[in-house]
Amino acid sequence: MASGGGLSDPVQYLKGVGPKRAGLFEKLGVHTIGDLLFHYPIRYEDRSQVKKIAQVEVGEFVTLQGYVRSFGAKPRGRGGRQVFEAAFADETGFIRATWFNIQAKALEAKFKPGSEWIISGRVEANKYSGAKTIFHPDTERFEGEESLAHMGRVTPVYPATEGLSQKAIRAATLAALDLAGALEDFVPEALNQKYRLPPLADAVRTAHWPGPEVSLAELADVKTREQKKLIFCEFFMAQTALALMKRGKTVYHPQAAMESGPELIGKIKQLLPFPLTGAQEKVLGEIAADMARPRPMSRLLQGDVGSGKTVIALAAALIAVRNKRQAAIMAPTELLAAQSHRKISALLEHTKVNTVLLTSGRTKKQQILDQISSGQTHIVVGTHALIQDKVVFDNLGMVVIDEQHRFGVNQRAQLMKKGDHPHTLIMTATPIPRTLSMTLYGDLDVSIIDQMPPGRTPVATRLFAQGARGAALHALRDEIRRGGQAFIVYPLVEESEKLELKAAKEMFEHLQKEDLADLKLGLIHGRMKSEEKDKTMEAFLHGKLHALVATTVVEVGVDAPNASVMMIEHAERFGLSQLHQLRGRVGRGARPSICLMMADTYPGSPAWERLKVMERSNDGFEIAEADLTMRGAGEFFGQKQWGMAEFKLGDIVRDFKILAEARKAAFQIVQQDPTLDAPEHHPLRRAMMERWKDRFELGGVG
Repeated sequence: MASGGGLSDPVQYLKGVGPKRAGLFEKLGVHTIGDLLFHYPIRYEDRSQVKKIAQVEVGEFVTLQGYVRSFGAKPRGRGGRQVFEAAFADETGFIRATWFNIQAKALEAKFKPGSEWIISGRVEANKYSGAKTIFHPDTERFEGEESLAHMGRVTPVYPATEGLSQKAIRAATLAALDLAGALEDFVPEALNQKYRLPPLADAVRTAHWPGPEVSLAELADVKTREQKKLIFCEFFMAQTALALMKRGKTVYHPQAAMESGPELIGKIKQLLPFPLTGAQEKVLGEIAADMARPRPMSRLLQGDVGSGKTVIALAAALIAVRNKRQAAIMAPTELLAAQSHRKISALLEHTKVNTVLLTSGRTKKQQILDQISSGQTHIVVGTHALIQDKVVFDNLGMVVIDEQHRFGVNQRAQLMKKGDHPHTLIMTATPIPRTLSMTLYGDLDVSIIDQMPPGRTPVATRLFAQGARGAALHALRDEIRRGGQAFIVYPLVEESEKLELKAAKEMFEHLQKEDLADLKLGLIHGRMKSEEKDKTMEAFLHGKLHALVATTVVEVGVDAPNASVMMIEHAERFGLSQLHQLRGRVGRGARPSICLMMADTYPGSPAWERLKVMERSNDGFEIAEADLTMRGAGEFFGQKQWGMAEFKLGDIVRDFKILAEARKAAFQIVQQDPTLDAPEHHPLRRAMMERWKDRFELGGVG
């Protein structure tokens, strides 16, 4: 993003930073002066009016100028918290400032009697004395007009870390802004004019130090012209990377082409004990056509819970096997890998196709590795154990990655590198909203199974507050009495001191002794040994257990046709898409099924209203859109393994229009100038190499 000296220098060389403070900046991801320029404020505070103390009202955010009238540490408060109070005064009165959990000696040395300060913060009424108080105010020593220039204005508030004050961050940023002119604007001028975007350097300066002409309301809503430019830059760079990656996947590789005509597809379908749905037929046709081309397939397969993705994965694997290539299917958990292997082995029982299961907990591992490297094994199903160095394939031609969001970008790439440009099918049962799909998977072709197999019935969903626990357990018992089985899911394995949540192990013991003492229960969680998990799961699948107490290890892929009750404790702790996944573990047979969600919240609360979406809808895409809108992109999958979607200012939901503009522009540029050789694209080329060089292979760029 930068040209010229200085921006790539370590942040410690800025005036007033130094090695110690630079170490604190590194905790924020700020290593260089250029990084600091893109460390944007999280909000802005209006300190343009310095008020007199007598004018302040409880509830308002104020900036005051006053001197220290008194100060000192108070006896420790509740929980042993150390409390420090200071009284600041001007000619109209005084106001208290209070700090908790802080080293009193440091503050006593700082707030000398009579010293003059500017303080900012929200005024509250002390709940004991009623006195006007500012808790943990932002303070700055008054040093004449220079201080007012910093405080008497719209002031940025930055992401911070302990030991690094807002004043220190602002001072360092101001010093860095002297070098903002060295920033190279990589957005072509034609796009700047089309979308009325200011130069990059001007946008960065305004983001950090907005002038009096900038609207505070627009800043708060992220709607200024300068903010749009910075958001456009983030999206434009990511979309250019996706466009280049997609172009790189169209490179001619004759060895990738496989025979996958109607005759072969017909033979594969004859192996299945049921006909494919229309949606499955369509998707299989798209995959077969891809695999016939002389370039590796890169396809995302989306399908709601229970829509039949495993069968499509098997068909793709069999196309590879027929073409004398091996296939690897990677699942996120040992439980899911073992289940997929059982399903596939049963379907291939009367064929000559050899399948193996490879997980970390497997015995006879060396024997399995030898079979894979010699080519005796045709289809390998496994967990992340597949990407270990010791796993060597004879001729890997097809990679299937199931529940892809459970794997990091590097893990997926490692598996693909075990073959010579293998075809890749990425599967997910978490429907991806269009906004997110454009950001994460813009380099992939997309197939969607939007039809459920016959016999699947919608799952009725009921939401209960904790006070109605008895009614939920009664509904669970009724269904078990009618011959069904139940999952009871908890968010933790063991109780946490920090989180007062019911945990699987403790509640298993409680349910066994108390609420469900007359029923046969099993316990399953991710910390158990593979043999224990398999044994418990087999007992449940064969009807020897009435209910399975579990963590979210059962979230994906577990197929128990007789299970008809899903009871989820602390449902408010889960995202809607995760709840939809859990709900999909029941209703897999002909028996009517129910999902009981226990929530530690109350009707009318935001958390309660979010969960009500689950009662209203069984549509995974509708639920995913609601989940994305309510929780934001950063929490959609519960973990940030996306690789591409790490935006500092842009929000793909709020800023979808800008995302669409940036995507269209990026893909047009790469289509017209695939190597970014045109002079007007040289800044973009340099920016791409600087930003993505260690993370992606960007086609022919570089």
